[in-house]
Amino acid sequence: MAIDRTVPSLTSSAATGSGEVSFGLADLMRVLRERRVLIRNVAIAVSALTLLVVMLLPTLYSTSAVVMLEQRKNNVADLSSVLSALPTDPSSVQNQIQILSSRDLAERVIGKLKLYNDPEFNPALNKGGLPGIDDLLRLLHPSKMVPGRDRVDYERDAIVSNFLNHLDVSALGLSTSITVKFTSRNPAKAALIVNTLADAYTEDQVDIKIAAARKATQWLTDRMHQLAQQVQSEQNAVEQYKAAHDLVDSGQGNSLVDQQLVAINAQLVAAQSDLAEKKATYDRVEALVRTGNTGDVSQIVASPLIIKLRTQEADLVRQEADLATRYGPNFPKMIAIRMQKRDLEDKVAQEVARIAGSIANDMAVARAHVDSIEASLARVEKQASSDNLARVKLNALEDNMASTRTMYESFVSRLRATQYQDNLDNPEARVISRAPLPSPPSSPHRLLFFLASIPAGLMLGVLSALLAERLEVPVPCCDLREVRIAPVTARPAPAFALPPVLAEFPATSDMRAADFVVDRPDAPYSRSYQSLLAQVAPAWPGKGKIIALTSPGPDVGKSVIALGLARAAARQGLRTVLLDGNFDHPVIAPAMGFRTISAGIGDLLAGSQPLSRVLVRDPRSAAYLLSAARPMGPAQMLWTAPKMAELLGYFRRTCDLVVIDSTPVLTAGDMTFLARLCDQVVLVTHGRAPQSVLEGATRALAASAAPATGLVITR
Repeated sequence: MAIDRTVPSLTSSAATGSGEVSFGLADLMRVLRERRVLIRNVAIAVSALTLLVVMLLPTLYSTSAVVMLEQRKNNVADLSSVLSALPTDPSSVQNQIQILSSRDLAERVIGKLKLYNDPEFNPALNKGGLPGIDDLLRLLHPSKMVPGRDRVDYERDAIVSNFLNHLDVSALGLSTSITVKFTSRNPAKAALIVNTLADAYTEDQVDIKIAAARKATQWLTDRMHQLAQQVQSEQNAVEQYKAAHDLVDSGQGNSLVDQQLVAINAQLVAAQSDLAEKKATYDRVEALVRTGNTGDVSQIVASPLIIKLRTQEADLVRQEADLATRYGPNFPKMIAIRMQKRDLEDKVAQEVARIAGSIANDMAVARAHVDSIEASLARVEKQASSDNLARVKLNALEDNMASTRTMYESFVSRLRATQYQDNLDNPEARVISRAPLPSPPSSPHRLLFFLASIPAGLMLGVLSALLAERLEVPVPCCDLREVRIAPVTARPAPAFALPPVLAEFPATSDMRAADFVVDRPDAPYSRSYQSLLAQVAPAWPGKGKIIALTSPGPDVGKSVIALGLARAAARQGLRTVLLDGNFDHPVIAPAMGFRTISAGIGDLLAGSQPLSRVLVRDPRSAAYLLSAARPMGPAQMLWTAPKMAELLGYFRRTCDLVVIDSTPVLTAGDMTFLARLCDQVVLVTHGRAPQSVLEGATRALAASAAPATGLVITR
């Protein structure tokens, strides 16, 4: 199968694969070993600098006092306290911490202890500055740059800020206690400041409560006077309104009209009841009289005269009955008795008529009484309606007066309760532990800082070594700046003639050394590759060259030199392909940063992938890499494949240089087949290699008819 020639040019982008450069534990140990001098120097410098700094730092003393927020309250004071009780929840404790660390409280302590004259807090009093520096700093003083702010105000603020920098206020666990800590160069001064600050805090609480009580008393007094005048004015308005509208109230607070209405209503009800009773009696009497049943009338029956007449009539009837048995009807006594009976009946009738007339008169009188009471009620109701309309505004005036009077009495009561509370106001916080005089200094911890600087210096040294490793090429055996190009002279050997020495390089198997060609192209190490390239690949017009690098054995830096030579050629504008001949264990692709590649030379020779898919570009240069994607079989089978010759022929026509990193010449038998495909063979050997090994490798190259160009020595 023919090689895919659809790829337009080797200078265009090809498949790059995917991967990352790894840095393992072995690399870290190598860096530590190679850079141990740098790590040691950095650690010593850090420790020495730390020791110098801690010795120059001033000795400071710290002491603290404990202030507790009281949870027990004074009942006498709380009875009329103006301010509410101080809460003790966590947020309120934090508020008290802010008060303790406030600038106002700090200024009170500074003024009380005259700390404005203390050089520890007032930097202007320090006389240790250099001549001229103080004048320059005074010209650059921030107070000169702020309009309307003089130097005195700025220095006062600076003193307060310096004081607060020495102060530390914090809550003590979950309790309501607060720790006040102060640091100073003088232990006695530190204790004095802490105790003064705690006392100033408790005094400030009392002052706030007294000031609030006095302000409230003054306000209550003024307001009470205003309310007294307002009550008097409103009461006068009520009385004037009553006089203007003839509104008179009884002693119980009710109006006289209302009382008259009640009394007249009661009289009217009684009169109407009496009229109804008398009318009913009259109607009954009249009906009985009309039917002749006067004996059923209770008033008639109960009349003493009627009773007497009926008694007399009964006696006459008895006499008449007695005489009737003995005499006749015409007996004179019988006639006289009948005449007496008629006379009695006339008298009864007259009495009945009189009683009925009396009942009728009583009913008329009762009706007239009811009419009189109803007339009086109508007149009083009319007056009550007029009074009610006038009392609407009167009630409003009286309600307003009552409200003002209630407010006035409340203010009077509150004023009496708060007038004499100045001596009962106690602070709601107390100092439960005063600051003692500190004996040992609190800082600096010189021994601790010095001991801590040792591991810190070692860590900085390791970081410096890693940074140096990142910026420079790691050279385990020699400095790259000392690399030199050996003259092309034959090594003197009486028994066997060796190829000429083309160049000498540091002996390293670290593939990252090839990055130095890209990172520092003007360094001596990079110029060595340029000189080697000029010797093995001179400008041949119209014809590319295929160069194979081999070695007598492993671990001589052959792959590093192959990668560096390819990158040097690519930097000069040559179309370069690097072929990794280590088919069983590729090393070039991982060195370029590819963890894996999707397709390799095996896929190309098998015809499953085109050249454009297996050719990857070096991320650090314009060179291209052709490598195995996975471990393959014996290299001899690949070098003898017809497609390999066709592939190298295609590269010879389209490329300027092909570098082959082949297997060692003494460990593989494929050099005979590879020698037929390449133009030059460069032998890379270690400078300390035995003469016999070097001669054996040279004879092996001569036996395979390989066109040996020269030697590259690694030291």
